[in-house]
Parts: sequence; structure tokens; C-alpha cells
Amino acid sequence: MGILETDTIVLDQVSTFMSNDFGIHDLTGRPVGRIVTEGGGMQRFFMGSRQLAVVDADERLLIRVVDPPDFGLDTFEVQDWQGTLVAKVVKEFTFFKKSLRIELTTGPQLRLTGSIFDGEFEVVGPGGRAATCSRSWPGLADMLTGRDSYVLGFVPQVPTPEKLGTIGAVIALELIRTKERRNNG
Repeated sequence: MGILETDTIVLDQVSTFMSNDFGIHDLTGRPVGRIVTEGGGMQRFFMGSRQLAVVDADERLLIRVVDPPDFGLDTFEVQDWQGTLVAKVVKEFTFFKKSLRIELTTGPQLRLTGSIFDGEFEVVGPGGRAATCSRSWPGLADMLTGRDSYVLGFVPQVPTPEKLGTIGAVIALELIRTKERRNNG
């Protein structure tokens, strides 16, 4: 069973100075995939992680999340294994909070609601809730090194594009948080 056949996945960050990788497993701890930092070392050194690939347990590429250089609102592209755009994830600004919008190319628009930068949120669309996400720190050592763990639970039978867009949005959220930490400190 892989990422697309699992209704609840856990994304464990295994970042280093030059990468923002994650292991992905189910609730029993069985690996179902991973997230791998792509791009050249010099680009990552100066601009941070800007391209991440999500691969299934059998090393099959599911999606690639790309953070193209832009000014103003952060926009991320979620591409399938062929490089076709599946979704755009757009960081929005409101008066008192930040939010993310997932624009699927073949379906509805989804929105992350709740306390997204604190790590507790839902992904909702026209049909209601598609997923829930909770961020936690597995232990004190991981908290001090900035390693996070995300538990992402999907509503049963959520369509594949919504699942892929949601996974892309969680990755985009982590890229945004990483950029903000780098810019603030």
C-alpha cells in the first residue's frame, strides 16, 4: 500500500542544512513514501529548498512541489510525474492571519482553514472537509532542531487530485515556514 491508498499519513521531517526531506509512513509506522529535496546545491544554499519530490514506497514519483521565484504572494506549483500542473497553492494575506488556497486544475478550489501556521487546520472545499492536519514535535531534541511531524488524515475516498493538492499544500506550508524562519533570524 502506498500514499494514495492510505487515508492517514504521517510526514516526519528529516531536514538538514541543505535539504527539507520527510519520511512518510502510515499510523502503524510502515513506510509508504518520502519527500526528497531536489535542485542544485548552490541554488539550495542561496535560496533554500525550492523543489521537493513526493515518491511512493516503490520510488514512483507522485508529485513535485516547485516554489518558483516570485514577488508578492507566494505561489507554489504542484506537478504530477509528467510535469503537468495538478494544482497551484497560493499564500493569501488577510488582516489578522495568513491562509492558503489550493487551486486544482481539474476540480474545486480548496482552502486551508484553522490555525495553519500553528499546525492545526482542515482542508475544505465545496463538498466540505477533505482532510485534517495536525503538526507536532516528536520530542524535545526534535523541537530544538526545528523538526516537525505532520499527521494528515483524509476523508475516505477523497479524490486523488484533492489528495495530491493537499499533500502539496502541506509541503508548501513547510516551505513558507522555513523561508520565514530564515528571513527572521
